[in-house]
Amino acid sequence: MTPTSIDTAPLVSPAAIARASRAVIANAMAGDFPIDPVIGADLSKSFSIINSVVKRHGLLIQRTLGDALAASGRFEILTEVPLPITEAAQDLLTSQNSDRDLAKIKLKADSKTSRMVTVDLIVVDTESGWAGAYDVKRGNGATESRKRRPIELDLRAARLILASYLAKCGYDGIRSVTSAVIDYYGASGFSKEMKLTREELDGHFGVPVLDTIDAMTAELQRALHAEMRNLLTPALTNLPHAADPALGADIIVPPPVAEIAEAEIRENAIGRLLNARPTGPGPWRPRMT
Repeated sequence: MTPTSIDTAPLVSPAAIARASRAVIANAMAGDFPIDPVIGADLSKSFSIINSVVKRHGLLIQRTLGDALAASGRFEILTEVPLPITEAAQDLLTSQNSDRDLAKIKLKADSKTSRMVTVDLIVVDTESGWAGAYDVKRGNGATESRKRRPIELDLRAARLILASYLAKCGYDGIRSVTSAVIDYYGASGFSKEMKLTREELDGHFGVPVLDTIDAMTAELQRALHAEMRNLLTPALTNLPHAADPALGADIIVPPPVAEIAEAEIRENAIGRLLNARPTGPGPWRPRMT
């Protein structure tokens, strides 16, 4: 297969999903991959392509989710948004404040910036005055602990400035905001208070998105499996047919390393706004014509 340009059609129809899946496989197979001296050239290529497809699947989950939400007609979607985390928001995250005090605080997005963070998806429901900021993870394995805490802190800070930021983008009247990690398969290791898994997405957004994402996953699997014989045949053909006598020697296997319980460092409570579970926009009531 040859590299294929990325199709920009929304990933909501079977045809668009099939084209995107074939493009992912083609681009993965066209990549240059290092040869591992233990695995060998043929298996190195096969494993690298498979790993590449798995990583690209995470990006397709993000894209398909955004496209499905946009196709519902309820939401406007912003992707890969550079969001300013202001010094005031950062200060609130690192100091203790009462719920009453926090309820009075409204931060401006154009005040002095501490840092910029890229938000995978911002979802806006202008009719209900709701918006959410999301970091999307495939979630079939744990995100490194050193990366999880900063992501959660950034998403909490986003709740303080999101309405102001969106007003600058032309979205006035945003009264309710939320933020979350979308941990699709649920194994990323983020705190329960800050994550949504695949089973929660339809209920959270109030529109069906899960079936579309699962259809994309099934089509990507089908496209990958269609190439598996071509990927694995050279490696299997070149494998030795007889066991090397040296391989039969006793091998000392080190005892498994005991698992060390990870102590999750939690921030002191700084108010319901920052620590609340992600909340969706509520039931959709079509506008009367």
